[in-house]
Amino acid sequence: MSPNEKPSAHRLGKAGAFVVGTIIAIFIIIFVGRNLWHGEELEQDQAVGNNVATEHTGPSYNQRP
Repeated sequence: MSPNEKPSAHRLGKAGAFVVGTIIAIFIIIFVGRNLWHGEELEQDQAVGNNVATEHTGPSYNQRP
């Protein structure tokens, strides 16, 4: 492509949609992966009796202090 030729609007639109789609896919993959990892960590903590999920909120009505 010579320097004075510009890509068509259709091609620029497709490239923009691809970039936006890639960024959204990365965010979704990170979010889902983080939630799966966090769920496994909570499950392991609860299995050994080390439930730190409620440390910042204090005891609820069904927990003894």
